[in-house]
Amino acid sequence: MKIRTMICSLVLMLSAESHAGDVLPYQVLVEGEGRPVYLIPGLASPGLVWDDLAARLRAAGYQTRVLTLAGFAGQPPLPGDDFLPQVRSALAEELNSHAGAKPVVVGHSLGGFMAFWLAATVPEAIAAAVAVDGVPYLGALHDASATPETNRDQAEQMAGFMASLSAEQYASQNRMALQSMITDSDDIERVVEASRETDPASVGRAMAELLTTDVRPLLSAIQAPVLLIQAADSGASEAGRESFARQVESVADIRHVVANRGRHFVQLDDPDFVASQVLALLDEVDHE
Repeated sequence: MKIRTMICSLVLMLSAESHAGDVLPYQVLVEGEGRPVYLIPGLASPGLVWDDLAARLRAAGYQTRVLTLAGFAGQPPLPGDDFLPQVRSALAEELNSHAGAKPVVVGHSLGGFMAFWLAATVPEAIAAAVAVDGVPYLGALHDASATPETNRDQAEQMAGFMASLSAEQYASQNRMALQSMITDSDDIERVVEASRETDPASVGRAMAELLTTDVRPLLSAIQAPVLLIQAADSGASEAGRESFARQVESVADIRHVVANRGRHFVQLDDPDFVASQVLALLDEVDHE
């Protein structure tokens, strides 16, 4: 029977007593049956950025678990100093709790970073990982010599600046950013509207942590196949392709492809390409 219900992420893995009254790291919409496929959106993004791919996955016999992270797109922000570590820890425990077919993790941008982190830290719990225009260390994407330490001041300034924004100022900045990352005007409006109720301070925390968290040293622990789908605009040049390839060279089973068209939100700009690549990987995993 088809399942369609909005659930809080930790219901599947932690007792209600241990989290009573707490803000949870993410909310997840579970639909369908079959091997679970987790779909993690990027910075400030709503789960609806995965609507097309999720529908195709369910039609192919997979269960989809579409996340919206705390503080993004109307979800309450997490307390405390660490944001992404809390998300990773909650997801890692949930992935480890699965019986039956191992889950697959698919992430866009920040979600792609999270897919790498999970694949490296709970390697036996994941059947495959997919990063859509996301890398293991954002801080070194355009400067190979950058490190968490050299990026720390910039990260702290970014977090402080974002926390200072009003809701109106953030919405204006977000619209400008999305106009450079999505091609179709209707898609831009859908994501702008859905992400309007995002907490700017949560965005700043996440950006700061992306600049100061380097998971490349962990990648050799990954056991599952990893698919890296790079956007057409960033992969148009050899230098652009190399900047991504350099980040994942220690992954034993890496498949690095460049989309046919579009910008950063590859799943919106080139949905046929993304779906064909993900479904091909899943078919391979299912027949191992």
